[in-house]
Amino acid sequence: MTSPIPVPENKIIAYVVPGVNQDVSQSIRPCKITRDWMDDTPARYAYRCIPLTAANSMGWEILNPVDTEVVWTGKEQGDQLHFKVSRADPFAARPHFGSGTITWYVPFVFRTPPDYGLIITGPANQDKANVVPLDAFVRTDWLPFPFTMNWRMTQADKKVVFKAGEPICRIFPYPLALLNEMKMEIRDLADDPGFMQQVQQWEQERAGNYQKQQEAEKQWADEGRKPELKELWNSQYAKGKGAQSNEVPHQNFFKCAEPENFRK
Repeated sequence: MTSPIPVPENKIIAYVVPGVNQDVSQSIRPCKITRDWMDDTPARYAYRCIPLTAANSMGWEILNPVDTEVVWTGKEQGDQLHFKVSRADPFAARPHFGSGTITWYVPFVFRTPPDYGLIITGPANQDKANVVPLDAFVRTDWLPFPFTMNWRMTQADKKVVFKAGEPICRIFPYPLALLNEMKMEIRDLADDPGFMQQVQQWEQERAGNYQKQQEAEKQWADEGRKPELKELWNSQYAKGKGAQSNEVPHQNFFKCAEPENFRK
């Protein structure tokens, strides 16, 4: 038997499943930072929460191929899912596992470098009424088979809509040994005086920034002016302050590479 071609340390290979002649290269993309609900916050202030935007940008998204409506009758009624799709597609959502679970067969068999697997989730920080994505971890460093993406309906007789092009799956690589080898200790902060000083300094600066914001908002309210959130915001974390950023570069978001299409 011929051995598989080794996967380089810094690559994920997405093999198109056998028998697929259609172009599926547009069904996967780097994760986008933006979210509709974040756009709708005042002055889009949600994007100033750097941990949120960083999580939004981690990994690649697999997109729903066709407009889909799903209604679940509920377990007490036989656990039936009713689908309405805009057109036939081999990778459209369908029933498979029961218990109100919606399943997508993805068009790729993924391979990762040795000792790396893929974490599989729904799109980060994205809500959808009456349905939740199910997370998984797959040993893509050796598994010669595609995985499925699954969402679970939480309310019976409620229609859920998945638009064509909407992300329904997120993947990103994870080293297998990290969680098994990582140890956790619970200690008093005073055990590390240097770090305790950083914590105290951070808290003082944060409290000072908050006080300035409160004073500015009050002044502008007295003057009948609307606060300019951009001027009020002074995020220590966004600027990497207090993290010795001259030694460890601070990264506010990730920029995953666009997939390269080598299909003939």
